[in-house]
Amino acid sequence: MANLEVEGYKIAKRYGGVLFDLAQEKKQVKATLKEIILLQKLLEKDSRAWVRIINPMLSIQLQQKIIQNVASVLKLSPLMSHFLLVLCKNRRLSNLRIILENVFLRSQIEEGLLKGVLETSQKLTQKEQQDLEKSLEAHLGKKISLTQVIKEELIAGVVLRLGSLMIDASLRAQLNRLRLQMKG
Repeated sequence: MANLEVEGYKIAKRYGGVLFDLAQEKKQVKATLKEIILLQKLLEKDSRAWVRIINPMLSIQLQQKIIQNVASVLKLSPLMSHFLLVLCKNRRLSNLRIILENVFLRSQIEEGLLKGVLETSQKLTQKEQQDLEKSLEAHLGKKISLTQVIKEELIAGVVLRLGSLMIDASLRAQLNRLRLQMKG
């Protein structure tokens, strides 16, 4: 399972990078990001239909016709329409969600903004969260925006996820490491 996740991440990085680079080259980054939001909403709204579209039992030609119709109805740019057809041809439509997320991440990095998730066992005050963001900004040299998620199973401490960076300073992780050391 982990290998599939790593492979999906690699695919997302490669294809997402190409889409972002092409959008930059054509000076269509903002328009491309708007289209990505539109596609993400469609994927969320009608996930069952999407599962049928990406079914590998469908021929590539049929998938391409469906994608062309979707692109036409949504009035997608030639760049996005062509990109979706390439994904279809290469049988990568199943990776579309993570590819779109990767393009957003890449645009945030280009703007000097990193969005992350901060998992804590208890809710931090707004000041505590702002202080943590400022500290991270000083170390990383980028603007940081954190979304806090409460996970009581952490017991104490935090888990920070910023892009591909993950810092697990939770008591749960420390106890797990101690248990592994004791097993020898």
